[in-house]
Amino acid sequence: MSVSPALPPFALEVFDLRKQVTPRATFLRNGEGNVAISAALVAPLIIGALALGVDYGNLTLQQRALQQAADLAAISAAAQLGTPEAAVAAYFRANNISIPVLQGDHLLLDGGAVVTTPDSVPEEVAKVSVGRYSPDVALPVAERFQVTESRSDAVKVEVTRKADLYFASAFAKAPVLSARAVAAADKMAAFSVGSRLASLHGGVLNALLTGLLGTSVDLDLMDYEALVDARIDALKTVDALATDLDLTAGSYQDVLDTNVKLGALIDAIGRNPGLSSRLNTVLDRLAAAVGHTALTVNLNEVLALGPVASLPVGTAENLAVGVNAFDLLTAAAVAANGNSQLAVDLKQSVPGLATATLKLTIGEPPVGTPPLAVGDPGTVVRTAQTRLSLEVTGDGLLALAGTKLRVPLYLEVAHAEARLANISCRSDGNADVGIEAVPGLVELALGNVDPTAFANFGVKPRVTKATLLDTALIDIAAKGYVNVTNLYKKSLTFTPSDIAGSVTKSVSTAQTLTSLQRSLLENLELDIRVGALTLTTPQSLQAALAQTLSALTVPLDTILYNTLLTLGVKVGEADVSVSYASCRRPVLVQ
Repeated sequence: MSVSPALPPFALEVFDLRKQVTPRATFLRNGEGNVAISAALVAPLIIGALALGVDYGNLTLQQRALQQAADLAAISAAAQLGTPEAAVAAYFRANNISIPVLQGDHLLLDGGAVVTTPDSVPEEVAKVSVGRYSPDVALPVAERFQVTESRSDAVKVEVTRKADLYFASAFAKAPVLSARAVAAADKMAAFSVGSRLASLHGGVLNALLTGLLGTSVDLDLMDYEALVDARIDALKTVDALATDLDLTAGSYQDVLDTNVKLGALIDAIGRNPGLSSRLNTVLDRLAAAVGHTALTVNLNEVLALGPVASLPVGTAENLAVGVNAFDLLTAAAVAANGNSQLAVDLKQSVPGLATATLKLTIGEPPVGTPPLAVGDPGTVVRTAQTRLSLEVTGDGLLALAGTKLRVPLYLEVAHAEARLANISCRSDGNADVGIEAVPGLVELALGNVDPTAFANFGVKPRVTKATLLDTALIDIAAKGYVNVTNLYKKSLTFTPSDIAGSVTKSVSTAQTLTSLQRSLLENLELDIRVGALTLTTPQSLQAALAQTLSALTVPLDTILYNTLLTLGVKVGEADVSVSYASCRRPVLVQ
């Protein structure tokens, strides 16, 4: 039997100490239950976060409800512009919204009006402002609503309300919620830019329409007057086309997007009610003439219907888009020949000229801006860009009988533009329409033009000196250039009576076609050679040349004027008409 050796005394003391420390160390090393302890410590934070989440979600719902209340209150007020504050209060009362409405120095409550002061206005209040709204994209959003009592058509409602807190109120102050809404009458107008016809020359018009339509046109002056005097409805014309194209189940835009034969368009124009028998005869003759051609037109290049385009065909019965029959026909003919050239011999059409050859280049119509449109403020219409080269010969210098004087002219007319600036609603539902118009930039030159550059609108044609007279004794070369400058937007206002009476208004510069021609012919850069001697300013010959050129201004004016009016263009002028304007039920705009 073995016996364990005895421990020394100091070892026994260490052993006794370890027995005393072990229970505490074991407790500290024990990991059981630590999750519960951590959860207990974090639980208040979690509960607080959940409470804040509930309050935040509730605040979001309150803000949404307040914005909805402001939106609908603004629409209600815009429908009652005479008493907008009362309309807002009535809406709140009908929907159990306990927010007072500020009206001057009174608060409109459920129980009636209570006098207040600026210092005593509560945090929970609705403020109503009456003004005018312009949906013009050129204006910053913040500037589209302007407070005014004159011809107001919109209402702004600003609502503030103290929010409700459930849990966070124990340690935070309830925030003040706010909402803002602007409602305005749904405004729309139909307008156009083109040429108001002062005088017609049937021979020139026949020659030009023959070139544009690709078929012989032989109308007399009374036929053209019937076209000019006729006022038709563009929408009724589109309705008739929809029937022919089997698109009656579609929208107006579907019809505009379809390429239409020019003959079909003329036939649809003839189905407008109330046309004279002479006009119907003229339209029948034109339809028969173009029926042999392959010309088609996309009506988007002639007419823009804006918000009406999405409506089903035949549903815009209350909307009248009036347009001159001659304007619509010539605009369609120009669009069908977009970016093309014409050469027309006019010597038989204009007396006083030995020869007259006209070359015409029509630019591609501006995308989305045809000459006739329906839309809201900011809508733009433009005419086509045009280049015209006219070469005429007439009797030579009066001092030299038997000679012929050659006069080559170059004319370029940029887009004339009209912009729907504003529509001011009246209390009876009618409206005044404001238009900003600017004539097209005009350049008139005498000289030779490179025919390649003439046909390319991306290149500026270079005008060089042209020989006007070439005889054994005298040679005359000349070059001249004038342009219409200082073109600024000018404002036109159309009242309801103007619209009902189909009134056309113009903006113009001081320089008309006649004055431009005179200025050009009086300021030519001349080279005159008499025999072997070149003279820059021989007074007697220059005076004789000026006298001869002056005699040509009348036939030149006839050709240029009638050519341009066929294209809907005037030199230094823009003619604008408004055929329809309305202020319909209010809608939310901001």
